[in-house]
Amino acid sequence: MAKITISRLFEVSAYLTTEAGKELKEALVYLSEFVEVTIRSLRNGLTFVDNFDVTAKSVQVRSGAETVILTDEKKRVKEVVCRRVSHDKYYLVNSFGWRYNAKGEVVITLTLLDASGSAIATTTDVNIDLLVHFG
Repeated sequence: MAKITISRLFEVSAYLTTEAGKELKEALVYLSEFVEVTIRSLRNGLTFVDNFDVTAKSVQVRSGAETVILTDEKKRVKEVVCRRVSHDKYYLVNSFGWRYNAKGEVVITLTLLDASGSAIATTTDVNIDLLVHFG
């Protein structure tokens, strides 16, 4: 378990002096330790990828075109999230979806708009960062 810090000791001891605190002592101690470990981990640079069953991917896509992002993946994909469009121009993600195709590959399709809200050319290659959740 996490080390007890002075500030946490004061917080928990204040709660434990109440009637409710006496009845909920184990729960309060558990929660305070959980929060302490979580805060320490986040301050030390724990990332989403470190803590969950996910893969971070960068792929090149074209607006409106289906793009294969995973092949021969043994784990079942639960969710695909578009984290960022990485391009020298500003683009908006207008729509985004993913599915398994007939070959069992995970594919995505998204449509992009330029800064003025107009559809971009379907021949423009754009890099995007994805987060693929398994589960």
